[in-house]
Amino acid sequence: MRRAVLIVIFALLLAGCGGEKTVSPTGSVEGQPPPAAQTTTGATAAKGDAAAGKEVFAGNGCASCHTFAPAGASGTVGPNLDEALKGKSPDFIQESIVDPNAEVASGFQPGIMPPTYGSDLTPKQIADLVAFLQTG
Repeated sequence: MRRAVLIVIFALLLAGCGGEKTVSPTGSVEGQPPPAAQTTTGATAAKGDAAAGKEVFAGNGCASCHTFAPAGASGTVGPNLDEALKGKSPDFIQESIVDPNAEVASGFQPGIMPPTYGSDLTPKQIADLVAFLQTG
């Protein structure tokens, strides 16, 4: 009788196994863009306001590293955006902001542009910045 009870208990324990849920991380995962970027990268970039994007560009120090005529910027640490973004899609520009090492411009090293803009900027700020960068 005791043996039968142990078998039933063991069977019940086994029946509860295998029902684990698969969970996804909610925070940053090394080697992946931040969660805010994951919701927008690869999708069609949201429509932004170029005038507001100019303020995002100025307020986040972009001019200290990049040349971009519409911003009156002449930085040389990073690529000249007047040339590097010519003919590029909004999705490419957005990815360059939120995951700057995804494709590094020729002649520049990876890891120079901070990879945190995808989490530091709101989706609206990113959309506005993309709209502004398309004006070049």
